[in-house]
Amino acid sequence: MIASLRPLTYDDLLDMPDDGQRYEIIGGEMIVTPSPTANHQRVLFQLIRLLDAFVLEHGGGELFIAPFDVQLGYHDIVEPDLLFIASDQGRIPGEQHKFEGAPNLVVEVISPSSRQTDRVKKMALYARSGVHEYWIVDPEQRVLVVNVLEGQTYVPVAPHGDGWLTSRALPGLRVDPSTIFAGLD
Repeated sequence: MIASLRPLTYDDLLDMPDDGQRYEIIGGEMIVTPSPTANHQRVLFQLIRLLDAFVLEHGGGELFIAPFDVQLGYHDIVEPDLLFIASDQGRIPGEQHKFEGAPNLVVEVISPSSRQTDRVKKMALYARSGVHEYWIVDPEQRVLVVNVLEGQTYVPVAPHGDGWLTSRALPGLRVDPSTIFAGLD
């Protein structure tokens, strides 16, 4: 681990070992998260299927999955579980392993060890950085919350009468939360 009295940067992140841990920097502070649980991976796979099929059919950008760095500022580098970069944000060159700026959509699947970071620190960081839509997915509680940025604050999208959620970042996308959590222990 890096012991430092100064705020950490992307260069410091590149010095981290490839040991299965997720290393991120928020406000210059190192955040270390262990490998995800099996249920985390099951939910993430369902989300990838859903979003990938939608993006392939409708276009409008590219989907990326962890590990892939997002540099939101000099001292803010995160690794969301899933992110969508809109076409108007530019194409990321094939040899790059990070995106600089605010993705249109970020998805975090909460693990017990990341609950506080995802719901507080990352939510505030994503709002400050201008991420238009932030999904928080909790396999343990089987809850999917789609948050949209209004001003400097996220507002949860109310489910339709049938329980389905819609996305503003991906117009036309409808999500049935029950399908995301199908197959969990």
